[in-house]
Amino acid sequence: MKNRTKWLMVALAMTGVAGAVMGQTSGSSSSGSGGAAAGQWHHHGHGMMVGGGLLRAVHQLNLTPAQQQSVHTILTAARSQFQAERKAGGGPDFAVLSNPGDPNYGNAMQDLQTRMASRIQEQSQTQQAIYKVLTPEQQQQLPQILAAMKAKMSQHSTT
Repeated sequence: MKNRTKWLMVALAMTGVAGAVMGQTSGSSSSGSGGAAAGQWHHHGHGMMVGGGLLRAVHQLNLTPAQQQSVHTILTAARSQFQAERKAGGGPDFAVLSNPGDPNYGNAMQDLQTRMASRIQEQSQTQQAIYKVLTPEQQQQLPQILAAMKAKMSQHSTT
């Protein structure tokens, strides 16, 4: 039971992360200048979830227009890849995943685990690509920005 709950929570979280990536690129691509304005990213932030924290922090690093365009390109590619995989593979069968007595439950759970592992790997690659766009100075600033964001979220969760 704990394993099933864990994986369902992971599935829900990853769905949120995928939405964050799609929202990031959707918001950025609507820019009239054709480039990603750093100011648009914060409208779609999703806290400290995988990727969301980095994108919110990057917003605070005063990226150059060239860096903004690079991040936009990375996010657009990630979004396109996610959409293609979603179309090709369909979605998980939550009716089966919600019923451990279903004969297809084991296969559906294995499929979900494989999908989630793949999504985590893709998100890690996207984050690494964005990190490489940053200057050494920006990379040094990142831990302090992330720590401040974490402290702020902790403060909000305790109140």
